[in-house]
Amino acid sequence: MFTGAGIDIYIIDTGVRATHEQLAGRVLAGIDIPTQNGDAPVNPPSSDCDGHGTHVAGLAAGSTVGVAPQARIISVRVLDCGGDGSIGDVVEALRWVRGHHRSGVAAVANLSLGVDLGDDGAEIDEQVLAMIKEGIVVTVAAGNGDEQGRPFDACRIAPGNESRALTVGATSITDAMTTYTNYGPCIDLFAPGGDRTRALESSWWESDTHYDLDVGTSMASPLVAGYAALLAQQQPGLCVDAITQAIVSRATQGIITGLEATSPNRLLHLELSPVAVTVPGQPSHVITTTDNGALNVSWDSPCDGGSPITSTRVSVLLNGKVVKKTTIDGTKTTARITGLRNGLSYHVVVKAKNVLGEGIATSRIRTVKVKNLQSGTTVPVSSVGEIDTDLTLLWAVSSASRGVCSLNSSKTKLTLKRSGVCAVRLRAIDGQDPVKRNLRIS
Repeated sequence: MFTGAGIDIYIIDTGVRATHEQLAGRVLAGIDIPTQNGDAPVNPPSSDCDGHGTHVAGLAAGSTVGVAPQARIISVRVLDCGGDGSIGDVVEALRWVRGHHRSGVAAVANLSLGVDLGDDGAEIDEQVLAMIKEGIVVTVAAGNGDEQGRPFDACRIAPGNESRALTVGATSITDAMTTYTNYGPCIDLFAPGGDRTRALESSWWESDTHYDLDVGTSMASPLVAGYAALLAQQQPGLCVDAITQAIVSRATQGIITGLEATSPNRLLHLELSPVAVTVPGQPSHVITTTDNGALNVSWDSPCDGGSPITSTRVSVLLNGKVVKKTTIDGTKTTARITGLRNGLSYHVVVKAKNVLGEGIATSRIRTVKVKNLQSGTTVPVSSVGEIDTDLTLLWAVSSASRGVCSLNSSKTKLTLKRSGVCAVRLRAIDGQDPVKRNLRIS
């Protein structure tokens, strides 16, 4: 029986009451931006003072009211006690999720929120797409109309307009399109969201045994998130697109009534037959460092598509042409490329392969300039190594190398004291084992 055990669901919302009987023992406090900013702080951090997030979490993973009753909930609090928040806070929170999640490990994130594209919603779209590329299935509420409750095209809001996210509209108990749900071609499927006749019951924030009724696409979306967790548990190596396509293709077609003409007639259906195996996904968090005439390249393994990665190819390009390439064993995630020219910046491309074929290649990732690291100099760490995302690369020097090199107090500059090997540890993901690099100092 599949329960979502071992799968993380990030609830990006008003917080979650971690001690509620539906969720107790399975909630991890993530980032809490309102508390961090001193705006509507809660204690403990990432708990709930509105109810919306706790209700959403229960529908996704409540022990009796949820779809994935053993999934772990990670509470990412971006909305205050009135359910309000800013785009900047949401963007910061999504970046935190990317820094917390380990690429190649299946996870789900639910956003029962949205903003008009005209309000810089594109920034949220960028982070959502990055999350998807890094292996997180993202479910999104389609929205409940405008301020007067009049539905409109879900393509007008972010991140509901992101094509690789699962955008969810709402139906009533009679499988009719609700009067409030947004509509249109950006919706992937519909799920129960309730209406005045019958709302959805779930956990609430005011006590560990409190329940409440609510309606909206906010309630429909976490049902899909829970289903994604079941599929991810069943086949942990599945890639995001395989999970989302399975959810869409398995939806019951043609039974929703009152549907707006441009919306798909697909209603959530929980089916747990195996999903077809695919080629691997896209490697992520590519880190490049340099020393004399060489580049060291490391990456996080992508989803394997359901079949083990057999090999990974690293190509080095100059002016658009491949000048070096190496193929390594599929169990390894680092390669050293030598014979390069100092003073030049190259591009690298990383692509994994399994028995079905080659997976999705990374984009052409620009490296730092290849250089000879000379003793007696101090250099910015950004000139020695970098990561291919907007995450921050954190540096540490091994205690055994402190006679060879050292970091300044802000860890932004590296002093090369004498010739030898400078062993450094690089990390961009919270809790991740650091990437170890031996920098050769002349």
